[in-house]
Formats: sequence, C-alpha cells, structure tokens
Amino acid sequence: MIRGVHGMGRQAKATWIGEHGGAAAVTLHLEAAGLQISGERRGRVPRTAWTNVEAADGVVSFDADGCTYRFAVGAAAPVWARALTTPPPSLAEKLGVGPGSTVAVRGELPLPELYDALADAARVPPWEADVVVVVVRSDGELESLPVWFRECGIDTHVWVVHGKGRESTAPGDNAVRTVMRSAGWRDTKVSAVADAWSATRYSPARAVG
Repeated sequence: MIRGVHGMGRQAKATWIGEHGGAAAVTLHLEAAGLQISGERRGRVPRTAWTNVEAADGVVSFDADGCTYRFAVGAAAPVWARALTTPPPSLAEKLGVGPGSTVAVRGELPLPELYDALADAARVPPWEADVVVVVVRSDGELESLPVWFRECGIDTHVWVVHGKGRESTAPGDNAVRTVMRSAGWRDTKVSAVADAWSATRYSPARAVG
C-alpha cells in the first residue's frame, strides 16, 4: 500500500529485505530530511546519505553508510525510486512563492530561512499580494488576525507562521486552528519551517478545495 500523506510526504507499507536474508514488515515514511522506517525494524536514513537508487522486480534499493537497503513495495517501486532521487521542494516552493510573485508580511519573520524564501518576491500591501504571510508570537497577535484580515480585505489563502513543539512560546497549531476556524477559515496545508516553527495555510471556507 502506498499513499501520500497531507503535508508530510510519501508513505507505504513494505517488506525490508535483509542483506543476509530475513525480512521484516515495515512502514516507510519519506520526509524532506530523509527516510524514516518503523515497524518490525526501525531506522532513519538522512536524505544526503543514499546513493545508487534503483527499482527492479518490485524492489526499491539504495546504498547508504556502507549498507544496501532493499524494500519490496511492489508496483510502486519505480515511484519510490523517483521520489528518492527527486530533491524536496524549497520553502519558497512550499509557500507558493515563485519568480514574479508578490508577498505581504505581517509580523517579524523569526528565521533566516523565511527571509530567504521570500527574498525574491516584491513586498506589496496585503490586499494586492499573491502570498500573505503572518507571524503570530503571542495570543494577542493571534486573536487579532481575523479582524486584520477583514480590515485589509483579504479573502484568499494566507500562511500563518506559528509555534511548534514544547519549547516554543508562540501559539501552536491547535490554538491557531481554534481561532481561525471560528472566524470561518480552514486549514488546507502544513509546511514545516524549523524545530520550533511551522506554517499552516488557511483559506476562507468558500475557497477550500
């Protein structure tokens, strides 16, 4: 079984074929940082580690750290080989910022990665922007968002950059979701930004889908 996972990556049930015989039922989860393996055997392989990716007879294989990894995934083997050899999208691509894009930002960007992702986009007022990015660092900033959206006439997708994990002091995804859904917005996509920050795309209810 193979499926896409919303905002996360590619996932599949597989059989891990050992180098010296034996097999184990596992789940493969391909993320931007690498491949996570769970189930009867566990492991994590950084994306920068694998080489010699191949697909043959329903098995996808690659070399990493002096070992050869072989996973039986059936007809999905070519798809997995292609996914393993395709670089993950940049943060700019995840946010929908491309050449010629315009962007509006509310709040101080918390990370250099976000500055870099938005660097080539022209800054414009929020009601003219192709991409709207708002940063919430406090409950007060979060609570004021729906009012600000109405005042600016924003009725398209927006990215809300919020806290992630226990170490973050900024509002997390649950708090943001509660406020935004109460105001008629729906979360439609998630993009990891850093260990303590994430970004969730929200759309007006009528624009969802």
